[in-house]
Amino acid sequence: MNIPGWVLLLASLWVPLSASAQEECGLFPSEAGAIHACSMGTGPVTVVLAAGAGQTSLTWSSLRSRLTSSARVVTFDRPGFGESPPSRSARTPTRIAHELRHVLEALNLSGPLVLIGHSMGGVHVLRYAALYPEDVAGVMILDTPPPGFKQSRLTLLTSEERAERQRVLREGLATTPEVVRLEREGAQVPSEWDFSDFPDQLPLVVIVADSQDFGELGSPLAHRKLWIESSRDWLGLSSRAGLTVAEGSGHMVHHDRQEMVIEHVLSLIAAAGGR
Repeated sequence: MNIPGWVLLLASLWVPLSASAQEECGLFPSEAGAIHACSMGTGPVTVVLAAGAGQTSLTWSSLRSRLTSSARVVTFDRPGFGESPPSRSARTPTRIAHELRHVLEALNLSGPLVLIGHSMGGVHVLRYAALYPEDVAGVMILDTPPPGFKQSRLTLLTSEERAERQRVLREGLATTPEVVRLEREGAQVPSEWDFSDFPDQLPLVVIVADSQDFGELGSPLAHRKLWIESSRDWLGLSSRAGLTVAEGSGHMVHHDRQEMVIEHVLSLIAAAGGR
């Protein structure tokens, strides 16, 4: 991998920002050029928090501080988000998983890893676990889009509503920041949703919200019911998978039902050999 000299220089600037909190942040080399990441806390288990589409690592600020007494916690900004410079490379979930691998190697962290992903961040950590199963002790996905939901939801709409949805999507895409558009395009590659290599014995926690906002088209109740039922498809990835419905939660489950999420994360940490 040909890494620019300025990236290697930035990687050498990994310095503590807060000794009392044991937080360290820096820019690290990757296939994309450089990724900003932070590490906080100590312990034999490392928890990796992957943000959803359009989100930065700041989305984890409150939850992260609740976990650092039990594990080392790593957050990162994908290229073009937060403090990571943009990249024009293909933004597929597989590429993002490779980039995360480079960051963890730079931090000298190999496992055991507990991977937590919100929304599309869930797809990213599932790809990571399929690619590097030897390092992963557990995975949790929070309200991650179920395979096929985008197409299935069209059955809940009238022909007029389907046409209106397409119009709204086209207009939204025209004004979407390039980094978000590239990730959306990368996620549309069919092979990115092939998780046949996901380890069958790996603990997988699926948490799905029951009160998302799916917009004004169609029945909200029907959409939410389909979302929950479709999310059960994730359970087929592992014989050690379980699903929990986050009652009363919108899409930002780690904000709306933080205590519940923390409880599940701590259980995964304990099972991985943490405290």
